[in-house]
Amino acid sequence: MRIRVMEKFLLTLGLSTFFLFILGVLSRFVKIPTIIAFILAGIVAGRFLHEDITIERLSEIGIVLLFFYLGLEFNIARAVDVSKRIWVVGLLDIIFNFGAISVLLLILGFDTVIAFLGGAIAYASSSAITSKVIVDEKRIANPETEMILGLMVFEDIVAPVMLAILAGLLSGGKLEPISFGIIIFKVLAVFSFVILIAMTMKDKISTFIERFLNEDIFILFAFGLLISFAGFTYYIGLSEALGAFLIGMLISESGKAEEVERVLFSIRDLAVAIFFFVFGSNIVFSPEFFTLQNVIILILMVVVSIVGKVLTGYIGGQIYGLSKKASLTAGFSIVNRGEFSIVISKFSPASFVPLFGVYTFTMAFIGTFFIQYAPKLAKMIFKPKNKGGKISYEYPKV
Repeated sequence: MRIRVMEKFLLTLGLSTFFLFILGVLSRFVKIPTIIAFILAGIVAGRFLHEDITIERLSEIGIVLLFFYLGLEFNIARAVDVSKRIWVVGLLDIIFNFGAISVLLLILGFDTVIAFLGGAIAYASSSAITSKVIVDEKRIANPETEMILGLMVFEDIVAPVMLAILAGLLSGGKLEPISFGIIIFKVLAVFSFVILIAMTMKDKISTFIERFLNEDIFILFAFGLLISFAGFTYYIGLSEALGAFLIGMLISESGKAEEVERVLFSIRDLAVAIFFFVFGSNIVFSPEFFTLQNVIILILMVVVSIVGKVLTGYIGGQIYGLSKKASLTAGFSIVNRGEFSIVISKFSPASFVPLFGVYTFTMAFIGTFFIQYAPKLAKMIFKPKNKGGKISYEYPKV
């Protein structure tokens, strides 16, 4: 029996990865983002994947590696600077997205709990989609990227709080203030621990990495440290992505970010592709869903969600110190929803699963195109100005 399970896993993994390779090649010919191709493939193959939990577990490594790579771009000084400026943008994000969708659903007649649930599902952008495109399109150095990544971290910190609230509301229990205090304490403790290690041991970490970097066994250390700490933060009730980001920041502080990045590059690409494949497999379409009423609700949610994120990026970006064009690019780049929406939607009563599932896929699909072409869209709106016969562009504020 064990042999047959292993055979099934190997066959499923092998065929899935080969299928993703073919789709990746085809997506280049038809000029659509590979992410969309992988999600669509997951939707088609979803009913076959739900039986294999190992594939789903492998996909979770993708989001961990993505956030680790993003953490490599942040040393402590930069992270502190970003945190001082990002809280206003984060507040706008909550108002324009969680708040706006919750109010919309209340107006449409949903009860308070379901309205808050819908707001939470619509709140966070997909860290996986956003970070994947930023890395692939080589936009790490763009002026708006720092704000986008800071906002992703802010959302990842807010997420456990929302989960605690929803768990209390949907279970019918009381929301104890102490539970919020515990969550905040955990977040502060984890951040403080990593910062303390980085400040007191960065030279020793740098020396250690330098010594073993070219050894075959170094990948075991790097991968083991990353997955262990991500697993630890998940175990204590926080996000694994947050743990991965902090380990990336720790390595960045040692000055060895580029070297470590090269070691884990191939693993990241494989895990990320499988993540989006499995992400698509978790989206279930039901023919009974597509009534006129449900379609209207879906359209309203999608429109409000797009406007909410664009306003967050545009207004928040200018508060953050970006130019109008860079701010609009940021707004278009965070339209997508994804993995967090799926996690929250699992709290839904069965009758609302189709609505929130189709919403998540629609926002992932539309949002991926928005982020892919965000710089071009912003450039079309803020066109170059002709001054005295010379073309002038609006550059970001420095």
